[in-house]
Amino acid sequence: MNRLTDPENMTNPFAQQKRNPFFSSGSLILAGGCIVLLLFLLLQEESGDSRSDLSAVSEQESRQSEKAKRKELIAYLQEYPDDEFAHFQLGELIQDRAPYQALENFSHVTERHPRYYEAVEAIAKIALEQGLDDRATSALIILVREFPEERRFQKSMAELLFQQGKSNRALRYARRNIALGGEQAEDYLLVAEILKQAGRTIEMTGPLKQVLYQDPGLFEAHLNLAYAALYSGDLETATREAKWCLAEKPDSSTALRYLALINRNQGNIEQSISYIDQALRIDPQDLEGLLLKADLLIYQRKGEQAYALLKPLYATQQTDRRYVTALARAAGLAGKREEAHELQQLNQRLIKEEDLRPSSLQSESVQKTQAGRK
Repeated sequence: MNRLTDPENMTNPFAQQKRNPFFSSGSLILAGGCIVLLLFLLLQEESGDSRSDLSAVSEQESRQSEKAKRKELIAYLQEYPDDEFAHFQLGELIQDRAPYQALENFSHVTERHPRYYEAVEAIAKIALEQGLDDRATSALIILVREFPEERRFQKSMAELLFQQGKSNRALRYARRNIALGGEQAEDYLLVAEILKQAGRTIEMTGPLKQVLYQDPGLFEAHLNLAYAALYSGDLETATREAKWCLAEKPDSSTALRYLALINRNQGNIEQSISYIDQALRIDPQDLEGLLLKADLLIYQRKGEQAYALLKPLYATQQTDRRYVTALARAAGLAGKREEAHELQQLNQRLIKEEDLRPSSLQSESVQKTQAGRK
């Protein structure tokens, strides 16, 4: 008799076998992905290294080629020193590494050269960077005359003349820059600062409003507006702007000095002294602050203190009329009458020297004539 098989021991052919998690399809896909990613990263690294190596080689080859070209041009110019084409090429190659030599090379380029004005612009750029104001001015005069509609030349000329203190001439170029489309905040700020230098404070408000319309938080614009309002008699605006500046920069000796001036003008002498003392603690060598402090001391009839404050500056400030005038007043109040008299005579000589100086318009006429001859 056949024995019946125990159903519990029978194997169901359709029952799913238990899978080993280490060999599941998901695990295999994940492992394959990791391998592919690893290979990709390795290839990328090798590719990146290869590109870096190629770039370094290319850069080195470029430097060597440039060096060889420089040597070739220098040797050529020793034999043919009047070849302006070679001078131009060499100037272009070396202007970043040897600006003075490049300046000399560009100076050999004449109007016969098709890129003459590029050479003149390069001269202006190098001269400005190296602080060669006369060379820069001569080059810029040529450029603004030849390209009167080119805004960047007008602005460069305005900035250069402003740095030289030639405010009337600078203003003309700065306004021309704006007329040609220079309507950025920095363009209007340049006009305002030139007007400040020229003592035309009432006119500063217009361009400063344009600046603040474009950049409401520009510190320099608020500081200049405080100055303009102060010297235009608008003490309320001056106070508001100076305090705004002080809130932004508590160590602004200029804002503190403006507040000292405002309080002096309002008759608040003690408050004025408090502000100017704070300013001088921040910047003890500020001439404007020292002159104001001396003026306040003289107002209080403290001549000896004012004299002691100003006298140490004589060696460096004896050509400044404002300083000489203040020292003369302090000396007189301190009982130093002979010294006060000598200082008054010095002040008269300084006035005469200023009267004998050529005007900015005369200087410009001479420079234009010289530029035209080149």
